[in-house]
Amino acid sequence: MDFGYWGSICLAVFITLWLTDRRRFLNGYFLIAGLICFVVAVWQWLEITQAPWMQALLLVVSLALTGIIPVALALFALACVLYSHRLIRHAGSNPGYVLLEMVGFIIWGMLLLTLLNSLLFHSQFIWLILGLLFIWIGYFMVGFLSYGVASLLDELPILYSVDFIVILGAGLLADGTVSKILQRRLDKGIAIYQQQLKRGAHPQFIVSGGQGADEIMPESQAMRNYLEKKGITSTQIIQESTSTSTYENLRFSEVIMTKIKIFHRAVFVTNSFHVFRAGVIAKKLNTTMSGVSASTSMNYLPFAAFREYLALFMMFKWINAIILGGITVVYLIYGLFIY
Repeated sequence: MDFGYWGSICLAVFITLWLTDRRRFLNGYFLIAGLICFVVAVWQWLEITQAPWMQALLLVVSLALTGIIPVALALFALACVLYSHRLIRHAGSNPGYVLLEMVGFIIWGMLLLTLLNSLLFHSQFIWLILGLLFIWIGYFMVGFLSYGVASLLDELPILYSVDFIVILGAGLLADGTVSKILQRRLDKGIAIYQQQLKRGAHPQFIVSGGQGADEIMPESQAMRNYLEKKGITSTQIIQESTSTSTYENLRFSEVIMTKIKIFHRAVFVTNSFHVFRAGVIAKKLNTTMSGVSASTSMNYLPFAAFREYLALFMMFKWINAIILGGITVVYLIYGLFIY
């Protein structure tokens, strides 16, 4: 197989898809597939090299990868357990934190069973089950990488003029001021606004967020207060104060913008871990809004990214179920035939 050719095809598809709509989940998959194909193509080219030093280098790399992969999985599992304990200690028990801990223990169990089966049991049935579990983990990891790549691509700047900058709401502090996460969204929105002014555009802010049960004012009001303190005039700020979810943030904001200007261009701002899923929702709502990432604290980012990917996985649960089901059936038929 000519992996260089297929890598070029995957990258060409990725560029086409991303330039037409950066909110596609497939963007990350095609980019990763293209890069993997190129790595394999380079590896194949090196394998046919007759130089002894090159053959020795490939052998060393192969042995290193054989040892690195299980060690990396074990360290990842340890990180899941320790990080979940840290979250529970600081923020209290949460189903998501427990799930993250369970992922770590499951991976440890699989690695331990692999070792025991290699040394003691030598059971073909156990190899069959372990192979299936590792394939499932690989599927989740590729999907997570695709989500991560797609989210990173939203870090790229907006190079066109916009009419509106939508700031998606987040929780407030007890005194009604914006939280750190929400402050970063607002600061990013201000940075975009200043860039737009240099382009000759004068976009309006849509601050979107209702009032939670534990909040003393609507999130949109707190966001307005913050923007005005930063020098944004009140005439440039529009409040949307009824939404209670990302879906409603985007839907209600789109209604407001359409009433003001039927044919408009807009971007929404949210944190890096959330921007891609929000973009998928915006696409489902048939809006043209693209997302822009605001930075996220590294202390919170790993769990936030894990939680967001699970939410994305559930958004496409039937597609994922069909793919995993198909992979499982093919694997079991092949495995039972071999064994």
